[in-house]
Amino acid sequence: MNENTHNYEQSLQTELAALRNDFLGELKSSPNEFTHNLANTLELNPPNKWLDIVMEKINPEQFPLYDRLMKVEAALCQMEIGQFGYCCDCEQTIEPELLEQDPATQRCLSCKTKAVKSADMQQK
Repeated sequence: MNENTHNYEQSLQTELAALRNDFLGELKSSPNEFTHNLANTLELNPPNKWLDIVMEKINPEQFPLYDRLMKVEAALCQMEIGQFGYCCDCEQTIEPELLEQDPATQRCLSCKTKAVKSADMQQK
């Protein structure tokens, strides 16, 4: 693991801990009893199981932190298997500038641009 990757990993681990804490707080503060109970369920399970539990129980789009939590966990998982820094679409190396801006980024500039255009077209 090179020094940049190690720095990204530390940054992502720190962000992951904060995201988990904030996400749990968001669920607990919900007036919805089901969502509040989900927070209690998460507290009884290891954090690495949370995404699977949440995906089965709620609509993830209701919770903005959930999307970021998934991206950060995905980036850390990619580090574990030696795939960090490679585009999820074309498998080319992600530009260092993009990783510097956001170590959890999943796409190179070209594929990111295509994905944004595609999403814009679908919204119209």
